[in-house]
Amino acid sequence: MFVFDLPEVGEGVVEGELVKWLVSKGDSVQEDQPICELMTDKATIEISSPKTGTVQQLHCDVGDIIEVHKPLITLDVDGSAPSPHQPKVEKPKEAPPAAPKAVSTEASPSPAPRTIVPPPAPVTSSSDKVLASPAVRAYAHQQGIELSSLQGSGRGGRITRDDINQHQHTPSPIAPPAIQSPTPKAGQDEVLRIIGLRRKIAEKMLESVQRAPHFTYVDEVDATNLVNMRKGLKGYASDKGVKLTYLPFIMKALALAFKQFPTVNAVMNEEEFSLVVRGEVNIGIATDTPQGLFVPVVKNVEQKSILELAAEVADLTHRTRENKVKLHELQGGTFTITSVGNIGGRFATPIINHPEVAILGVNQIHDRPMVIEGEIVARKMMYLSPSFDHRVIDGAVAARFVSALKAILETPETLLLELR
Repeated sequence: MFVFDLPEVGEGVVEGELVKWLVSKGDSVQEDQPICELMTDKATIEISSPKTGTVQQLHCDVGDIIEVHKPLITLDVDGSAPSPHQPKVEKPKEAPPAAPKAVSTEASPSPAPRTIVPPPAPVTSSSDKVLASPAVRAYAHQQGIELSSLQGSGRGGRITRDDINQHQHTPSPIAPPAIQSPTPKAGQDEVLRIIGLRRKIAEKMLESVQRAPHFTYVDEVDATNLVNMRKGLKGYASDKGVKLTYLPFIMKALALAFKQFPTVNAVMNEEEFSLVVRGEVNIGIATDTPQGLFVPVVKNVEQKSILELAAEVADLTHRTRENKVKLHELQGGTFTITSVGNIGGRFATPIINHPEVAILGVNQIHDRPMVIEGEIVARKMMYLSPSFDHRVIDGAVAARFVSALKAILETPETLLLELR
């Protein structure tokens, strides 16, 4: 028997949450075959078997937190133990007269129970002879894709998750939804385990509100000039292959405002209880995905043009929704933007992305009558609703910061003065 302990899966990672088993007790597994999906921080990874064998025991359940070097799975690697799903294979009482050698369990022409010694990798479909791992087969089944209709790009023609995703042009979640949608019965409650990314989000939000005393400051921006500027530049950006949204303008406006209020672009060092004012502007973009909320980070915003930021935001958020974002692209943020304007709502009270000390809520741009020089005119109005850590950001500082940001967004042509 071989007991496989959870290996070290990343620097500084001491534990992870089991979000999905890809094998069951009694299954035959191959060396390097994925056996489970593990979530650490905000990255979900597949753990592969180091040996070929038969699964004898799964040491934890979905939703359990497993420490590194703790038992994960036990394998029968020499065939000494029978599979739990099959009785021990016995020799026939009489060998066939014409057979000079012992009967081989691999040479049976008729269907037989699962053998103790697993078949050679890769695993193939009994009907279509398709090369794919059990994890990929399960994923294809979930997506309603027939593997025989795909051309594998992996080694030896093996079909991968990317092949399935490219076939259907849809996102590829590694982890299942954190809270499974129930099928309630009339008059009955449904109990759902909170696991995976949803648990991580819950822990992060709880840590933030427990450590940082939040306060939210709301102000409105006349975004008419910003709307007109973006409208005039959309065609130019489109010719460059870039979709131009409002976010790059807001990011550059923030970088400019941080020059006046550097303590807003900072993180807390909880151990030393000190404020680390960052020299770089690394802005996280809260991104809604089928798996939950991720915050990819655009680095060095102060050094990039609006066009460069637009391209990077589009690329990062697209790869985040397809679960192809790298772990380092989710780290190192100094400030976060959360925008729900495309969904609706006028303002919100966002929770800070700890250990940062502020977050900006960007809300819907809407038409509203305003009085300008004694005349009632229609203007494009937008609420900003940033939250701050009151331990280090006072209300007056927050108000002045938002006023400076508002002034830049209301006269976005001032951003041109910052071009280098």
